[in-house]
Amino acid sequence: MKLTLKMKMRPLTRNKEWMLEQSIGAFRACVNDWLSAIAQLGEKPNRGNLHRFAYRRIRDKYPQLHSNVVQDAMNLAIEIHRSWLKNGGNFPEFHSDVIYFKGIDVKIENNGLVVPLMGKRVYLPLYVPKKFKKYLQYKHGRVIIKRIGKDWYAFLSINVPEKEPVKPIGAIGVDLGYYNLLVASDEKGREVMRVQGDALIKHKEHLEKLTARRQQRLMKKFGIYAKTNHKDKKFVNDLNHKIAKELVLKAKQLNRAIVLEKLKGLKRQKRPKQLRKILHRWSYADLITKIIYKAKLHGVPVIFVSPRGTSKMCSNCGYYVKGFKNERVFKCPKCGFQLDRDLNAARNIAKRAFLPLEASSSQRR
Repeated sequence: MKLTLKMKMRPLTRNKEWMLEQSIGAFRACVNDWLSAIAQLGEKPNRGNLHRFAYRRIRDKYPQLHSNVVQDAMNLAIEIHRSWLKNGGNFPEFHSDVIYFKGIDVKIENNGLVVPLMGKRVYLPLYVPKKFKKYLQYKHGRVIIKRIGKDWYAFLSINVPEKEPVKPIGAIGVDLGYYNLLVASDEKGREVMRVQGDALIKHKEHLEKLTARRQQRLMKKFGIYAKTNHKDKKFVNDLNHKIAKELVLKAKQLNRAIVLEKLKGLKRQKRPKQLRKILHRWSYADLITKIIYKAKLHGVPVIFVSPRGTSKMCSNCGYYVKGFKNERVFKCPKCGFQLDRDLNAARNIAKRAFLPLEASSSQRR
């Protein structure tokens, strides 16, 4: 499986930073030249026809770029053009402070990268977290260097061998929601993990206070508003990493598979007012992606089941409660069983892992 390691670059000498800036400027211009070539091509671009049409001309224009970097610029231009065809708008122009390298052209050594810049092999030192060092022994693929704010970052694609999934003795069902971002239960209804939505509320309140102070300063000095979207994204990414890691390690410790619903979107629930304005920033798809790849690293099986009926079905007797609303406690009118509604749903999800596929998909919602 592929992992992408994000590592901050250590302070560079003036000469190295100049070489990096010049190379990135040339790469940006190169991508835009490829986009212009696509506009002149007169047919749907692909690597073959676009290379034949413009490679020699563009390659000669950028002798300071490695030949593979020029080809990566072409591939990126094709991707940008495809995105433009899909989304529409003005013809695209590339502005990012970024440069791509093929894995074969980059060497990892002494906690840094050796990359081709301005016709030379240049060593760029990195801050390598301890948790990443074990991955540097594996074969690496594409390397992307990007400026974020005032800092430089390297994004390194690593091919990590997947662990053989263990044979689980049971399952952990995972229910995603609003009041509780995540509730996990085993097939017997024992709670394994719970992440409450107040984590979002506390974060929002903190950002509001921080933003208010900054806006007062900035409005007074420049008349502009402070931006905190990047803080939201970082918070969501970090919290999703922590949630996924904890869930996978618990599943590994208990020797259980992780069971997730095949959800196109969250189950429709009446959302608490405090969460309405911030839930649109939350990425459940990102959380599921992180759960899957962390599970692969630890050899924990992940199973997807039908979401039908998990919220309205009694996890004790299987009775489907048609009139069940948004009460926080699930009460079965048939057998009298009572359980936290999210825990009941998680238990249903866990139990569904042991049903044949036909039985799972035929359950009523």
